[in-house]
Amino acid sequence: VAHPSPWITTVAAGTHNRDGQGSVTLGNGVTYVGASVAAALAAKPLIDSTAAGLPGADPAALALCFTAADNGGTPVLDPAKVAGKVVVCDRGVTARTDKSLAVQTAGGVGMILLNTSANSLNADLHSVPTVHLQNTDRPAVKAYAATAGASAAINAASLVYNAAAPFTAAFSSRGPLLAAGGDLLKPDIIAPGQDIIAAVSPIGYNGRLFDSLSGTSMSSPHVAGLAALMKELKPSWSPMAIKSALMTTAGDVLDGGTPAPETNPVLIFRQGAGHVRPNSAAAPGLVFDSNFADWLGFLCGTQLPTSFCTSAGVPVLDASNFNAPSIAIGDLAGVQTVTRRVTNVGGNPATYTPSVAGLAGFNVVVSPATLQLAAGETKSFTVRFTRTAAALNSYTGGQLRLSDGSHTARVPVVVRPVALAAPLQASGSYSVTFGYDGPFTATARGLIPAVLTAGTVAQDPDQTFDPADPTGTVAVQVVIPAGTSYARFSLFDADVAAGADMDVYVYNSAGTLVAGSGGGSSAEEANLLNPAAGTYTVFVHGWGLPAGTSPFKLHAWVLGTTAAGNLTVTAPASATTGQSGTIGLATSGLTAGVKYLGSVAYGGAAGLPNPTIISINP
Repeated sequence: VAHPSPWITTVAAGTHNRDGQGSVTLGNGVTYVGASVAAALAAKPLIDSTAAGLPGADPAALALCFTAADNGGTPVLDPAKVAGKVVVCDRGVTARTDKSLAVQTAGGVGMILLNTSANSLNADLHSVPTVHLQNTDRPAVKAYAATAGASAAINAASLVYNAAAPFTAAFSSRGPLLAAGGDLLKPDIIAPGQDIIAAVSPIGYNGRLFDSLSGTSMSSPHVAGLAALMKELKPSWSPMAIKSALMTTAGDVLDGGTPAPETNPVLIFRQGAGHVRPNSAAAPGLVFDSNFADWLGFLCGTQLPTSFCTSAGVPVLDASNFNAPSIAIGDLAGVQTVTRRVTNVGGNPATYTPSVAGLAGFNVVVSPATLQLAAGETKSFTVRFTRTAAALNSYTGGQLRLSDGSHTARVPVVVRPVALAAPLQASGSYSVTFGYDGPFTATARGLIPAVLTAGTVAQDPDQTFDPADPTGTVAVQVVIPAGTSYARFSLFDADVAAGADMDVYVYNSAGTLVAGSGGGSSAEEANLLNPAAGTYTVFVHGWGLPAGTSPFKLHAWVLGTTAAGNLTVTAPASATTGQSGTIGLATSGLTAGVKYLGSVAYGGAAGLPNPTIISINP
């Protein structure tokens, strides 16, 4: 869901009702059912991969059944121990089918693939007969595999054509979207994405032309293909009109939960508008369209400098007001009104009446009370949300319906009420909106200059970051003392060779990855809020370096909670619900060419947001 662009259709992945089911029967007589498309395999000796390693094999790589290619060219499974046996392997890190290839290469004849935590079960096309089991089966299977004379028989799989569906695939990323202040809903929609028979290159797929694949890389093409069919059906419709039709006619996945599923924000953040229903999308009645002017206004409200937008005559658009077939407000301070416009594509004059489901703790008013639209006519309407009893800093969900008796357009809604709506970051004075009545304070922290570490990094040959592999990485140690409120580690394109693509990874003193940034250039930024004290390691990774090497300058800021005397903050002394105020910033004594970081911390009421980060580059 790290795709905030509203002109992109972001597609979650769901299951479908065709399911490959199989099972494995252990020598102790216990049968475990999982995902499989395997042919039957008579009982064979069973061994846990952790007991089947070559001398000196890395235990982590061994548990995960790495191939030699996954392990820098060195195999981990010992053919003398694996030959003729069924091997128990853990899921994770490498492709699931790579693990069965590793088993086959070592002479194994079958595999039991175990989830290490709750995740999807996938009926992949494996190199040896395989059953994929859930993490709840893992302890018993591994315990039995450790016993003397252990064996396992893989039973023939069958295809089930009426499995309950659709559910959100376990691997599918969920909202809320953090970019744009949470004022845009992502994902947009959900489509089949688990165990999809798809065309593949025979290179890398053992000569096969088709394979069973899973991911949003499978669900997105479903929607792209449907959009192409829609364009053939409705050649005059814009891509965004087609996106709207697919969204407003979608249905719910079966994930369930309370309150009623369609109004549960957890469900909305999984499915967006819902599971695509293309036949219904062919006659949506209404569409929410958008064009370049809308997109540029969105950018001016979220990313582009205000000076540019003003000089170009582009209105700054609040992301919540982008004309999407969904409504998201990530920081509703007391009351907020959003605007939408719809076009009647039903072919006849129609009168649409709105209704709202869910959104407990809010008073919701749609104006006008009805929309009378001629065929092809476009009109706007507003939705005003007023918080009454909804919990602060938590999302509430609902659905807005617009119906003319023949067509119903359903629009998902997620709203998060806050005590104060403030930007996550600013570089000058900014506006806030209050969601409470009472005293208010705003206090400076910093500004502190960046600490620079210059170095040179080489190209990583396999373009795969591994903290244990120094090839293509440079490690920088940074001490974070107790009381640190924020830490940032950045690279800038101006400091590297032309065209260089570097990434940044941050590990804490326990060796756990805690932040990272891997964009398509060397403009990277990794942030830590209230990090624990310790010595952190920041890795600069040479992912794509046209010249083979590149210089870099790692910028590091470790911000405490005190003012440095170079940032003055002015603010209203009191808050009034629904009213805005200006946080004034003034700096002094800064050095030109140095990048500074600070923050503004808020006080006066419970539930106020984290400090706004202040980035100043004089």
